[in-house]
Amino acid sequence: MTRRLPADQRRAQLLQAALEIAEHDGLSAVTVRGVAERAGVSLGVVHYCYTDKEELLKELIGAVNFEVHQAASAFVSVDFDSGTAGPEGLRRRLYEAIDLVWAVITASPDRQLLTYEIVSYSLRNYGLPEVGLARDQQESNAAIVRSVLERTASAAGMRWGMGLDQMVQVVLAMVVGMGQRWQILRDDDEAARLLHHAVDLVVRDALPLEDA
Repeated sequence: MTRRLPADQRRAQLLQAALEIAEHDGLSAVTVRGVAERAGVSLGVVHYCYTDKEELLKELIGAVNFEVHQAASAFVSVDFDSGTAGPEGLRRRLYEAIDLVWAVITASPDRQLLTYEIVSYSLRNYGLPEVGLARDQQESNAAIVRSVLERTASAAGMRWGMGLDQMVQVVLAMVVGMGQRWQILRDDDEAARLLHHAVDLVVRDALPLEDA
């Protein structure tokens, strides 16, 4: 007999089972029956907590987005105030930031791969322009990048020549692209080298604040 749990604990249990399936076999492998078997409960228990597979997947995707955001936020919540000013100071701060963000990505490759699947799933199921949970993921990542770019530039006495909004999108595209390449090649040395080269290119756009 399935042990009775409070509703919130049961949902958390089922969500964890769904996450384990998704990370190992992908979102398409998540089924109500599969989650029930993974969690060791009856189908009725899953249906009691979730109306259908769609509701379960939406909560799963939301949880993944939140966890990835929290992990990245924790790693980049560092003090950028110390250090030299000018382009070299900005470069060093961004090296530190990108290395920390990259540590998050490489520490959980299956979770990161799942975030790419979330984009595909949202586009296929919701379409444009409303891509639902994929948009949430994009905006969450952009907020982290914005915070880092804003804080590092300010601490170095610099500003972004193309504007902060544009630079956020450029850096976000670089990180996502490198993340996908690393998933395929798993070459840590190449990734570190290319990310630092990317930072070098980004810093070329920065201008002293007094030139504003």
